[in-house]
Amino acid sequence: MILVPENNDRWQLLTPRNIAVRKLWGWGHSIQKILAASEPTPRESAHLVIASDYGGEHKKATHLIYCYLIAREGIGEWQLYNQAARRHLTDARRMAYKRLDDPLRQNALIPFLTAASGIDGHLVAIAIDKRKKWLSIVPGESASLLEALNLREKWNPRALEGMLRKVHITGILLSLWSRPYGNVTWITDQDEFVANESRRDDALVAAARFSSFYIDHPMGAFRLNRTDQDVDGRDFEDLCAIADLSAGMLSEVSSRLRNRGWQDRLWTLNGDLPPKAELIADWFWDAKMTLRKTLITIDVHGTRFSVQKISRLSLAE
Repeated sequence: MILVPENNDRWQLLTPRNIAVRKLWGWGHSIQKILAASEPTPRESAHLVIASDYGGEHKKATHLIYCYLIAREGIGEWQLYNQAARRHLTDARRMAYKRLDDPLRQNALIPFLTAASGIDGHLVAIAIDKRKKWLSIVPGESASLLEALNLREKWNPRALEGMLRKVHITGILLSLWSRPYGNVTWITDQDEFVANESRRDDALVAAARFSSFYIDHPMGAFRLNRTDQDVDGRDFEDLCAIADLSAGMLSEVSSRLRNRGWQDRLWTLNGDLPPKAELIADWFWDAKMTLRKTLITIDVHGTRFSVQKISRLSLAE
């Protein structure tokens, strides 16, 4: 008897396309395997919401941080719980890691994280060593890639790599969570890669193309929105704030690695994180909640690099 794999397992088949994709982007297949082992089945959903934010741009950070919250249907329940946090933010402030010196945001942080804990979804953080300059494109071939993707905007190689990393990771996530004819709404902060409508349109085209490299079933509606496009409230911003808080915390961790690198074992920061980062780190590595959370690192080792899951973080000796 021949067993037909589930939709979310087809990426494991050794089809010619899958083999070609793994040859081009082996790191993507490694991320797929890690996340598939971290997530209970069935993973697919008829409507997915993806909220993303990024960190690690400052000089002290050794890694760029890419955080994605993938949530199934049922966001409305989280929005109800989040009203407790919103009551602390009387002037419609947005929760943001860089603004946690504000007493109102400090008071709202624990209720906000508590609300986020009940989301039926997965918070995926990927930390990429800054020494790894190229992941999604081959240096010197950006012009041909721009033509192949049919992009309208002018992208220099660095900007193109930055944009394609973000849409590429989205495609990898959809290979695990999407289902045939499922709708996807991707919400991102007002980042450079969606700075204007032309760039946003290019990113949406690229996201659809990279998703097609990883999935072979037809998709429903695929939307890409910035947080400032939420005309009815602050729901987009609040979802992205979950990714923002995690990216900010991991960026703090990255700046304190002292050339040790991320390691897939218990390791210690000697309590030198700021209190806000310690609180968020405790939440991130707490496995006793509905929301699942995974940190994956891509680290450079000489001429090679590794992809691994970081299982736990210790904040003190």
